[in-house]
Amino acid sequence: MDAAASILLNADGTYADASPAALELLGVTLADLLSSQPGRFAAEPADSAEQSAFRSQWERAGSNDIAGVGTIRRTDGQLVRITFLVKRLPDGRFRSLIRRADGPTGAPVRIFTLGEVLEQWRSAERRLAAIAQDAPDWAMVADEVAALREQYHGLYRTRREESRA
Repeated sequence: MDAAASILLNADGTYADASPAALELLGVTLADLLSSQPGRFAAEPADSAEQSAFRSQWERAGSNDIAGVGTIRRTDGQLVRITFLVKRLPDGRFRSLIRRADGPTGAPVRIFTLGEVLEQWRSAERRLAAIAQDAPDWAMVADEVAALREQYHGLYRTRREESRA
């Protein structure tokens, strides 16, 4: 699996730095990235009221690491599905780690914490253990368990890489 691409953001959301892998994924040079407005790579224009409400809620909840799945628009216009992890740094800036992901680029953004994914995974495992292997729902729940396990491990790897950065 490819290493996560790293983007450093200032507290106001402007770009401060990025790894070569991030620049390649976004399709920009560092100089171009540093002169970009926040949200430049959003697949769809962001609603500023929604962004403000989300950030306020996140800060009230303690600004824990958040992760998710979304779509970016490269400078060449290509849509790319990504997973991301955002961590607030002690100096008030943010580090975002992103990697290419499978899935439809038109799917909505999903945001969650690592703990939420773990909780969903464990819940799905309990549901799977409670149904017979020949039950009609067994395969669907088994697929859900596998997907959540993969999602959790991917996020955990990304978080571990971030802590080493």
